[in-house]
Amino acid sequence: PLLQSLFPMRPILRPRRSQQGAVIVTVALFMLFLLGFMGIALDFGRLFIVRTELQTAMDACALAAAQELDGQADSIARAQSAGVTAGNANRVNLQSANWAGQPQLTPGSIVFRAADYTETTVSNNARYAQCQHTQASIQLWLLQMLGAFSGDTALFPNTGSVGASAVATRASSLTTCPLPLMLRPAPG
Repeated sequence: PLLQSLFPMRPILRPRRSQQGAVIVTVALFMLFLLGFMGIALDFGRLFIVRTELQTAMDACALAAAQELDGQADSIARAQSAGVTAGNANRVNLQSANWAGQPQLTPGSIVFRAADYTETTVSNNARYAQCQHTQASIQLWLLQMLGAFSGDTALFPNTGSVGASAVATRASSLTTCPLPLMLRPAPG
């Protein structure tokens, strides 16, 4: 009697039958939510990778084209050829050798500018080479599925586009050394 008064017995609680499936519904909704975020991460991750690869191709194009701008009569033609060759040598759209069937660089992708960089030129006094290109029709997985489920492909397009641009010149970026350096002979 003394123990029962100190520690009264409590009835055993049993789960209600109406709550037995609540965990399954909650987990299913959470998994759907998680899959949506994973799809967004995949789509934007792919666009980011393609953009980085395209930027590398534009950098190579601009550097190769600018290297040929030496003031000679045929410098523009040589610069276009070198820029297109160097840019197209890079793989774009998840390292696709043919850029996933999309158009590659053409001589029209390169613009030349004079020394003051204000006007475009095609003469031998060009000092800057600017390469720019837009990679269109990059397949997106999640948005393609949403468009298929909803039937609204205008709101959920199945492709995206990225662009990149690069400018280069033959001139050094520094005209003088910003640090006052001097070499001294060792004593003795």
